[in-house]
Amino acid sequence: MLRIATVPYYNAWPLTRYLEEELPGTSLSSWYPSAMREGLLSGELDLAMMPVAELALLPDAVVYGNGCIASRGEVKSVRLLSRVPLPQVRRIALDVASRTSVTLSMRMLKTHHGITPETVPLDLDADLNRCGEDAMVVIGDRALALQADESVWKIRIDLGEWWFQTTGLPFVFAAWIGLKSLENRRESLERSLNVARDRGLADIDRIIAEKLQAGPLLVGEEVLRDYFHNAVHYTLGEEEWKGLQLFVNQVK
Repeated sequence: MLRIATVPYYNAWPLTRYLEEELPGTSLSSWYPSAMREGLLSGELDLAMMPVAELALLPDAVVYGNGCIASRGEVKSVRLLSRVPLPQVRRIALDVASRTSVTLSMRMLKTHHGITPETVPLDLDADLNRCGEDAMVVIGDRALALQADESVWKIRIDLGEWWFQTTGLPFVFAAWIGLKSLENRRESLERSLNVARDRGLADIDRIIAEKLQAGPLLVGEEVLRDYFHNAVHYTLGEEEWKGLQLFVNQVK
């Protein structure tokens, strides 16, 4: 049985909706991104839609297939908000569920503003507009849904867009990552991962409708359609690889 982890966010839907059909016998579970590295190392997981920052920390890690979660500009679900001009940020609350987003935000603040703020964890259940730190980084579904109080958060930055504006390259947040032990089945595994992704993208409007019918979500159909059709993309092309490698080299 192949044990695969996905992220507990809307943006994984196209990657995973048909995954178990394309990989029969797979055990698919939902993990917070920050826990996935330990899952691979402990043997609990074989493959994960994992933050790409982990590639700098896992020497035996391999990217399988060309499925990913990426943006070529505004991503909408990874956001930096600040009460003060960025050079004045002294403390920042970070959504520690993803090391990639945390690392990206801190790297950009250091590179472009010369600051390394003190960091504190952002409570997963926090009322985000009441966060008392100078700044915060929010990811995932709650970032997509957040109606930021503009009287509080004077600076509002989409981190995917900031990266793209400063590098000219897409940013890859996560990819299918496993250890080299899967190399002997790479061809068939990659084919299945890619086909599952392609089917999910072709059916994304139907998947959105399914999810809305299944229960209340943080955002509505119009927001989800815009997100999937205009913000997130799911293929590791040449430019995405360049962006990924640039970021991982910066992290090392």
